[in-house]
Amino acid sequence: MSTSLNSQIEAFRRYMATASDLSEGSRTRYAYEVDRFFKVVGKPLDQLSPRDILDWNAMLQEGGAAPGTVGQKRAALRLFFQSLEEFDEDEHAGRLLRAMNHLKMPSGGPPRRMPYALTEDQVQALLEAAGERPGVGVRDRALLHFLWATGTRRAEARNLMLANLALEERLAQVVGKGDKSRTVIFDAACQQDLARWLELRPAWEVAPEVQEVFVSAFGGRLNLDTIGNIVRECGERAGLRTEVWTHVLRHSRATQLLTKGMSLAAAAKFLGHTRPATTLQYFHEDARDLREEYDRATS
Repeated sequence: MSTSLNSQIEAFRRYMATASDLSEGSRTRYAYEVDRFFKVVGKPLDQLSPRDILDWNAMLQEGGAAPGTVGQKRAALRLFFQSLEEFDEDEHAGRLLRAMNHLKMPSGGPPRRMPYALTEDQVQALLEAAGERPGVGVRDRALLHFLWATGTRRAEARNLMLANLALEERLAQVVGKGDKSRTVIFDAACQQDLARWLELRPAWEVAPEVQEVFVSAFGGRLNLDTIGNIVRECGERAGLRTEVWTHVLRHSRATQLLTKGMSLAAAAKFLGHTRPATTLQYFHEDARDLREEYDRATS
């Protein structure tokens, strides 16, 4: 295994440990399948093309592997590309992931959820539902409001430290992909929800021992699965017809900001994107005018 591939798979292992509910055995198997894929294809990630995905799939079909085995191999590779796209926001991995999504899955996992944008009314319903959760409503509303207002990833919100939250200035320092830090801004409504949580937080038994802003009622900082479950449950409580997960809040905030006139460059900086083209993928309204403007500016 090359050094580059080794580091990619190690990062994938960490992603699975925090962002999925796979067992340890399944995580080991998925890492093995990804390693095996690259050895079979014989190309590094940056040289892969959708055609390589199709050829690999054809080879599996012609090899006569059981549907369950094929499904597991596909699910492992899909999750690998998803980890790169969702956390590292790797556009090339996103194209490969879309190629994977065109393959018919015999078994081994559901198709990837496609992001969309919530309306502002739906976001408000989600926040109200979060505040109603027994015992943890104040924390959950502050958490969801922070995710929405700042457009942060769930890992960035989970790792937010008390020392890096400037409540009065409505600013926070978060650490994103590649351990790069950036300053995010939140509005006055989010500020109020955070203030309510910070007033309550010292009463939680574990709070004095934990430096993260958002803590678990059972000890320590929140894990990524817990944050995902909170968002999903609040979506159900709010009666939203479509499934809600954390990245939807990020897409929703980007869509709102662009719709209300924020420039593409400013939105990219706000979200921590290296390239504005990535931000454009987060826009879920009629993007024709924005795309035309972007094409004119970059041609």
